[in-house]
Amino acid sequence: RATDGGSGCLMAATLAGGSIVKFIVSEPAIHGVILVAGLVVILGNSEEASWDVLVKVIATLVVFWAAHVYAGAVAHLGDEYEGDTPWRTRAVRATRDSLDHSWGMLLAGVIPLVVLTMGTLNLLSDQNAIWGTLWVAVLILGVLGWLGVASWSPRPQARFLGAVVTSLLGLALVVLKALVK
Repeated sequence: RATDGGSGCLMAATLAGGSIVKFIVSEPAIHGVILVAGLVVILGNSEEASWDVLVKVIATLVVFWAAHVYAGAVAHLGDEYEGDTPWRTRAVRATRDSLDHSWGMLLAGVIPLVVLTMGTLNLLSDQNAIWGTLWVAVLILGVLGWLGVASWSPRPQARFLGAVVTSLLGLALVVLKALVK
């Protein structure tokens, strides 16, 4: 986990000129997309409108993100710091590092929610919004896989394989949605 030496938020440094790929292609980002897609599979089978599904998915995403930040902060309270670092300084650093690491969960999870929001605005039918959200999640997982492999391989075949393998879980959720319906 990278830090920015205490001079500010890693997210700000990343967005200001660091590698956005390393920021977005992370475990929390993939987790956020899968969480949203999984919830849409479960909640989208009810008779609830897109609005109800959207509110529940957003609430759950925020709760999981907060739990991820909290767990990361607690887990890193014992990290090595210079000298006899006071507890308050440790807590602030651990929380800041956890926040820096976890933003991808919210950002990547929000992208599929844009499609679900289109259903709440009656730009799409509720069913089209739910299915569209799932297919966007598959696409995002594929892009994350492509970018992840692209960070270490210049070969298009390897990047394509990374995209396919990463999107398979999203595709499994789409198949599950079709079977449950």
